[in-house]
Amino acid sequence: MIETIWQYTLIFLMAATPWFEILLVIPIGIGMGLDPLLVGIFSFIGNFLPVLFIIYLLRFYQQTSFHRRRKAAKLWKKRHSKKKPGRNEKAQAVFQKYGLPGLAIAGPAITGIHLAAVIALSLKADKHATAWWMGSSLFLWSIFLTIASIYSIDWIQSLFN
Repeated sequence: MIETIWQYTLIFLMAATPWFEILLVIPIGIGMGLDPLLVGIFSFIGNFLPVLFIIYLLRFYQQTSFHRRRKAAKLWKKRHSKKKPGRNEKAQAVFQKYGLPGLAIAGPAITGIHLAAVIALSLKADKHATAWWMGSSLFLWSIFLTIASIYSIDWIQSLFN
């Protein structure tokens, strides 16, 4: 019993770790023989709680005087330099093209959901909309990955039997 609780705790912690995302955690958990429904639930919660923490902590940081001074210094530097547009301008163009829903849906596969949330907020997306879209995306990804993992594990096992 304690071993099972420990395994689900590890699933939760691995899902909460940036760059270790649900894309790896759900197949690993199901491959270990754990209950797919519980693996999906613990992975979703483990991945979504840090996203909420990031969203609300980043907005708090953006309201501090330290952030405003740093932003003013960057603006002054930008006005007085003759550089080409950087990554931020390019990322903003992509965000404007596909919007928050596109970033949220593609986020787990491309950058990871944690970084996708940071990108969305840095490009001035609403924190509540960001939380909703990231949560919805994670929910759909969790369902898809759980079902895909169940059938792929069964298929792999049938190859060796």
